[in-house]
Amino acid sequence: MSIECAVIGLGRFGMEVALGLARRHVPVLAVDQNRELVEDISEYVDNALCFDTTNESALRDARIHEMPLAVVAIGDNHVEDSILTTALLRQIGVPRIIARASTDLHAKILRIVGANEVVNPEKEMGGRIAQRVIAPGLTELIPLSEGFAIAELRVPPSFIGRSMSDLRVRSRYGVNVVALRRRARDLAPDEPASTTFLLNPSPEEPFEPNDILIVAGKEQDVKNLAALK
Repeated sequence: MSIECAVIGLGRFGMEVALGLARRHVPVLAVDQNRELVEDISEYVDNALCFDTTNESALRDARIHEMPLAVVAIGDNHVEDSILTTALLRQIGVPRIIARASTDLHAKILRIVGANEVVNPEKEMGGRIAQRVIAPGLTELIPLSEGFAIAELRVPPSFIGRSMSDLRVRSRYGVNVVALRRRARDLAPDEPASTTFLLNPSPEEPFEPNDILIVAGKEQDVKNLAALK
């Protein structure tokens, strides 16, 4: 069963979160005080409401207290509303709250008043761009605990036409290839790209020029792999 989620605040970040969840078939309640934004998203999510989320009665009337998850995506110009909404969500019993912060102090306050997780989209995006400058082949990296990471990277040119078994990827580079994203072959230049997702690919599967590898291992080993020519 999909997790039901309330997304509060429909600026650029909140809109992307709500639409991303909806595309993944998660039931979404989208909320904002701007009626135009609510109307814009209403056809894409299960429910969209226009009300002030700093009003506890309004939150209860929307039955948000019955949802397992709420994302507070209120923008930088309404920091007080962000903090008060987060505090009210904790007070009415929402078990998991993810809140957007614009500064380190904002993040600290959000945690104090009840956010389980805090995200700073601008800081995270800046880190991703910096990482791409350092390692252009690395398209995405998610740090895990104790120095490990899972990442998405372009297949190194020297891997093309060779297999994991042939290259001894795990023993030589210290990472596991857990999946491949592969562009369909023989497409005409004007045809839209089509991709296939191969989970746990065969060790004998040769790599192809447009493959994207999803790998797991120590973060430094992952970065070393992404830097290969």
